[in-house]
Amino acid sequence: MNGHKPMNKMLAGAMSLLLLSCNTIRAEEPRQQPLTVQHNDSAAIAPPGEILRVATLNIAHGRGQSLNQLLVSTEDIAGNLDRIAQFLRSKSIHIAALQEVDSPSAWSGNIDQANVLARIAGYPWWVQASHASLWIARYGTAILSTLPIPAAVSLDFSPSPPTAGKGFTLAQIEWDPGAGETVMVDVISIHMDFSRESVRRAQLDELAALMNNRQHPVILMGDFNSETLAASLMASAAENQRHLNTWVDDKSELFTYKKKRLDWIIVSDELEFVSYTTAQDLLSDHKAVIAELRLADQ
Repeated sequence: MNGHKPMNKMLAGAMSLLLLSCNTIRAEEPRQQPLTVQHNDSAAIAPPGEILRVATLNIAHGRGQSLNQLLVSTEDIAGNLDRIAQFLRSKSIHIAALQEVDSPSAWSGNIDQANVLARIAGYPWWVQASHASLWIARYGTAILSTLPIPAAVSLDFSPSPPTAGKGFTLAQIEWDPGAGETVMVDVISIHMDFSRESVRRAQLDELAALMNNRQHPVILMGDFNSETLAASLMASAAENQRHLNTWVDDKSELFTYKKKRLDWIIVSDELEFVSYTTAQDLLSDHKAVIAELRLADQ
């Protein structure tokens, strides 16, 4: 059977630590780069009107609820990706921000994960960036969209060894909310360092610097690996006349990783929330966050 051989859990954990320490730092390359927008003519999700449905999910390399992708067969990873795609399709998600998405990698069955998800779920446009390069894997963030993506860029955060590289993907998306004029929206899928608050703070500064130079409405989604950084980002944005906000509700209803709210959807003040939920579907070790948005003056 085509797949990975079973491996002792302790060995898998040790291998993961070794892989992190072997992270390849591509210092000679620009850390901000344009991305090639992928496109096909197969659309299975109807485009939005006034209400835009967005979601964020750390897909954990397609391993589902398993401890490590090295313990999962290629067949099971493909099945997990299919479940994620069917979830996005069934929820009619117009724009999905994903993290821990693998380019073809030996540790997850050499599957081009963003490509597979876009095609199964029926997204005509998608972009993907690899922020971490290991000898056995390349992975990062991605955005899948029912709406056109005229341009996209990625940014790799400053290297933070021994942990693997992190960063974000930014896609400019054209949305016609039915008011007779197309709105250009900056959609960001972000993944931040899991180990150190000081590194996350530096990464937040890099994100803020890029956002301060852009004028489009913003939808920022992803795995912050923090319960407090979202508030810091909104406070710093207000100081720079860029107002951001998120959904505030019973905290226990918004947990996305164990009993923590690590995954967030944050929007600029040109947009407002209609709804905000944490899905209970067991698609990875994180839960998906889904929000409905509209223009603030609607």
